[in-house]
Amino acid sequence: MHLIVSLVWLAGGLVRIYQQARFFQIEEYMNGRYWRWLLHHPDRWGWRRPIFAWTVALLGSFLLLRVIQSEWLWLALFVGTALVAIWPGKEREVKKAFVRTPRAMRLLAVTGLLFVAVSVLAALLVSQLAIPDVPVAADLFAALAGLFLFLVAPLFLIAGNVAAIPVEAAVRRFYLEKARRTLRDLDPTVIGITGSFGKTSTKHFLTHMLTGRYHAIATPKSYNTLMGVSLAVNTLLKDERQLDYFVVEMGAYVPGEIARICALTRPQIALVTAVGPQHLERFGTLEATVEAKSEILQALPPDGTAILNGDDERVRGMASRAGTAGVILVSREELAGARLLARNVQETLDGLSFDVVDTASGEERHFHAPVYGIHNVSNILLAAAAARQVGLSLAEIAMRVASLEPFEHRLERKVQPSGIVILDDAYSANPVGARSALHVLSLHKNGRRILITPGMVELGPVQAEENRKLGEQAAQVATDIVLVGIEQTKPILEGIAARGFKKDRLHIFDTHAESVAWLQENGKRGDTVLFLNDLPDTYL
Repeated sequence: MHLIVSLVWLAGGLVRIYQQARFFQIEEYMNGRYWRWLLHHPDRWGWRRPIFAWTVALLGSFLLLRVIQSEWLWLALFVGTALVAIWPGKEREVKKAFVRTPRAMRLLAVTGLLFVAVSVLAALLVSQLAIPDVPVAADLFAALAGLFLFLVAPLFLIAGNVAAIPVEAAVRRFYLEKARRTLRDLDPTVIGITGSFGKTSTKHFLTHMLTGRYHAIATPKSYNTLMGVSLAVNTLLKDERQLDYFVVEMGAYVPGEIARICALTRPQIALVTAVGPQHLERFGTLEATVEAKSEILQALPPDGTAILNGDDERVRGMASRAGTAGVILVSREELAGARLLARNVQETLDGLSFDVVDTASGEERHFHAPVYGIHNVSNILLAAAAARQVGLSLAEIAMRVASLEPFEHRLERKVQPSGIVILDDAYSANPVGARSALHVLSLHKNGRRILITPGMVELGPVQAEENRKLGEQAAQVATDIVLVGIEQTKPILEGIAARGFKKDRLHIFDTHAESVAWLQENGKRGDTVLFLNDLPDTYL
């Protein structure tokens, strides 16, 4: 009978592992991050119901011993309480579903085998246990072992991830070597882009400029890790016979990551957008962030070109780290020595307008970009400098800029059939981008200006302070503020309160879905709604 009880708990543990694999995937298969997430979210262990059910089984079994001794009743009691314990609870809001990638399925296979092996071993040990005059002792021990393994099932994902290291290393080598051969055969000029933020938009702008004359392909979306870049190469470039430029976004969460991407792609031109507290939680200090981002400059060949955002002091200071004498600075703040300058910058509901001066040639052109956010002036300048470097004139670049479109979820402006204007800046948020987004919100004078945000995350020790500032800034711009997440938005609430914001214009919800439901019920024609950031499920 105890074997049946063990099997029920085993099935529950396997289901639990599958459910937790979604969060492990969101944390990018990184054991440390997943472990920290578990520690900071004890509610995700779901221990109350299983322990309560096991307690009922314990008390019920002794009660049955005194009243009636029936193996069938005992079996029904232990199996019934086990089913109650393991039955999956109602999922909270699911914004990012589990993706059954080959790696995810390998992890589940290895983890499942480990869990089954340990469960079988536990069942065999339980079968040897006995207590005189207690015929249900083995069932009690089976339920106790099942309870314990069920509760710690998430940790088996960490063990499975460690056990799969040799397999994953072999898979990585295979795909990296395949990508390396493809790049060697095509031999495109590689342009690498990194920075704490602005990478994807700059990549998108540059690729749009280049395709006016050349055959250029960029890594898609935010595929900016080593394996993401190799996947892009192996899928996007596999059927190419000739390629002029390959624009590669390079992200980093640990030191050495950009260096490894550069070893694969061998960039000849490198762009650095900004250094800020984005992902400071992972790097620890801004100095460490500078070191990590500098790896792209150190990988340049002697005849390569480094293009830097001169308005960012830390980026400007990285010039000395470049492995090339070719360093180009761009600026929208009249920086002395900058190659490209943006002057007379204006932002309206039609987008960005500014004059661009090439100080080396004296050429000057007016740019109009139908995108939003003052920070995008710097991103356009960086992309324009790279385009100039490969032979495009300012006139050609200006023409391409006129047809730019914002990248998805990066301050996209959309007018809904209902007459509500949506500013979609939901991909991520950082202090610079948040200020720009709020400024765009302030340009809308008709109707209410509604901010919906869960705040900023991964900012390390400055996170609370930056979110408090966000609250202060929002209170000065928005007519209505909707905060998503009761706990993580407390610093924003402090900033809002400090500005004396009207309480009846402030709403706090636990989930994004609730905030959207509020908007659907209360939104009116002429309102403008800024969605600033959308946290992954691990922050809910």
